[in-house]
Amino acid sequence: MKKFFLVAAMAAFVLTSVNAQNKYKPEAMTISTELSYSPGGATDGGFSLPEYGAKVRLHLNENMAVRLNLGLNTSTNKTTTFYKDANQKEQERYSRTTQTTFSFMPGFEYHFAKYERISPYVGGEIGLLTSTTKTKSDNTEDDNYTETKRPGLGFGVNVFTGVDVYLCKGLYMGFELGLGYESLSSKRGSTTTVSGNTTNETKGTQSTLVSSFGFHATPSLRVGWCF
Repeated sequence: MKKFFLVAAMAAFVLTSVNAQNKYKPEAMTISTELSYSPGGATDGGFSLPEYGAKVRLHLNENMAVRLNLGLNTSTNKTTTFYKDANQKEQERYSRTTQTTFSFMPGFEYHFAKYERISPYVGGEIGLLTSTTKTKSDNTEDDNYTETKRPGLGFGVNVFTGVDVYLCKGLYMGFELGLGYESLSSKRGSTTTVSGNTTNETKGTQSTLVSSFGFHATPSLRVGWCF
């Protein structure tokens, strides 16, 4: 009789563990949110701030989810030129360019649900890109400066594959690899020139179109939770 109760207890424990494992992944019509962080790196003459992103997903069922991916990246490049003024005093001339890019990318994911704590998936997304580029030139000799502002607008298309690893109920970490295309058009913008007490504002003289295509696997930390 004691053996019977021991076997029954072990069976109940195993069944309870299996049921608990099946509850790690989000249920149908569950929302999950996610934050990602990619370390910035040094660039020639400047620096790149860390890239941050946020993602919201609605899990329609155990296999399908719709998502909204938001991204923010800021990079700054600064150049310092040393020169001597009319009195042979050393002065410095600065040129700084800062670009901020924001992405708004809705998409779809298909998850392979046969694993307990691991959720591999494939999917695609398409959305808008906006950017603001500011370039300012000034010096230590006087208060004169020139500043140019250029807005940008574009779009991106991406197909991807990734995996979510559930650490406990509702909490996961992950990685994503994708193949994407981006196109960003920067407008002419405007240039403000200050010389003494005179301020002039003129339209920019250039517009640019930058396109890129290729694989991306940014080393990043993705942490998400379901509710």
